[in-house]
Amino acid sequence: ALVALRRRYGLLAAKGNAQAMYNLGRMHERGEGGPEDAVEARRLYRLAAAQGHARAQYRLGGMLANGEGGSEDCAEARRLFGLAAAQGDADAQGTLGAMHDDGEGGPQDLVE
Repeated sequence: ALVALRRRYGLLAAKGNAQAMYNLGRMHERGEGGPEDAVEARRLYRLAAAQGHARAQYRLGGMLANGEGGSEDCAEARRLFGLAAAQGDADAQGTLGAMHDDGEGGPQDLVE
């Protein structure tokens, strides 16, 4: 069932569907319906995030902050968390607040 779902998401993602890109990215990240592939998950999240998908922005930010599937980039992670937070993503809001608190990915900002 997961193999077929992964294939279906792949077809929709190829047509530019941001939700399918995000869902397929999660499957790659978790190894559902096929092997784990952090590089592919990151690529799919990036495509969905570019379309404004808040959860993809959050997941990609997490991968960038932790260097999963590629190099670490805390400044870009902070930017992505900001985009997702602005759309009301509570996880992104919390993570962004912690990054501002710690000065991670940019200057420390205890007010923000």
